[in-house]
Amino acid sequence: MSLVCILTSAAGTAWVLSGFLSHHMLERDAAVSAEFVESIVRAEGTWSYFDSSVPPGSRPALESFFTHVARLPGVVRANIYAPDGTVLWSSNPELRGRRFTENKELEQALHGQVVVEAGKVTSQFKAEHEALDTEAGGSRFVEAYLPVRDEARQHVIGVVEIYRLPLALFAAIDQGVRLVWLSALAGAALLYVALTSLICRAEHMLRDQQERLIEAETLAAVGAVASAVAHGIRNPLASIRSSAELASLEDDPSLVRAALADIESEADRVEGWVRDLLLTARGDAIAPAAVDVAALLADAGKRFTMMAERQGVTLTVRTDAVPPARGNPGPLTQAFNNLIANGIEAMPEGGELRIQARPAREGRMVEIRICDTGVGMPEPLKRGHDPLFFSTKPRGTGLGLILARRIVGLYDGTLELQEGPGGRGTRATICLPAAD
Repeated sequence: MSLVCILTSAAGTAWVLSGFLSHHMLERDAAVSAEFVESIVRAEGTWSYFDSSVPPGSRPALESFFTHVARLPGVVRANIYAPDGTVLWSSNPELRGRRFTENKELEQALHGQVVVEAGKVTSQFKAEHEALDTEAGGSRFVEAYLPVRDEARQHVIGVVEIYRLPLALFAAIDQGVRLVWLSALAGAALLYVALTSLICRAEHMLRDQQERLIEAETLAAVGAVASAVAHGIRNPLASIRSSAELASLEDDPSLVRAALADIESEADRVEGWVRDLLLTARGDAIAPAAVDVAALLADAGKRFTMMAERQGVTLTVRTDAVPPARGNPGPLTQAFNNLIANGIEAMPEGGELRIQARPAREGRMVEIRICDTGVGMPEPLKRGHDPLFFSTKPRGTGLGLILARRIVGLYDGTLELQEGPGGRGTRATICLPAAD
């Protein structure tokens, strides 16, 4: 395609330059002939000979002037016109005295313009054209209409029409045209080769950069998955460890059974989370379903009760006739756990964590609010950014908020963070579409 464009551009340029060169050289040749005719008229003072009303007998030098015109270099035929278009003299005696009315070139010349045209001897496109004598050489002729002005050079008193077979002129024009076309084609070839080399080099560089980018993205994806796995498993492992420690210290069989049940529940949660992660990694779609948000939040409250009590945090869960939301229990539980864990860890000196769910937008949405009275939002989050791997916790991975936002976004939901009253604490608001 680039080769076609370059060749088209080169051919168009060569065609324009060739036409300009040919036309300019023909016009210049006609101008020189007009100057030569003017010099003959001035030398012999033959202005009166162009008056068609003067009887032929009173113009004894007319034939001499016309003979000079007919003997111009390369002329094979000549016609002399009066201002009214009558042929005063012609190298073809049959045309003398005739008048040609439909001749645009003659009209232009009578208005003082030098008119030149080129053609072939076989081109018979006007009434006064007859077969030219090709014995002078060549088959291409030049037809020129040369205006003749009066002694004061104010008015056109006649027109000299000459036909020439200028072999040398056409040879020079053809040589110039060939040079133009060869130069254009050579320039196009040079441009194409240069651009091709540049494009090949750029393509090679782009391929190398693409390979490096794919490698970097692969490593980043592996790191992100590893961090996500670590982040998702850490909280259940902490609960399992706490329950195991509690079971080992308690003598009450009922408390031991409760701790073992917590361990079993957390193990099942990890297994479900890993299963969902593998399905997502393979590209298997997990169809959204109706999720009981109230039950998920109640389970999350029970799960984090022990963690909240250790830090002196009061955890309350309130649901007001919440309709089912569209989503999947496993990923949504992961998102809720991330936000609840962040809220509890933001209150190392104790505080209050409120979890509330309610219908919104006339029942079309389910709104979940998780509010804490902790240290508040860090500066990057205040500016509306979720920086990757950013965390204010010494052992944090910085993925909790990003994972929660992406999980909510999978189900056409939104997650917004706002400062609490007086700039104290953080409020996370999740909006999920209600299930049909």
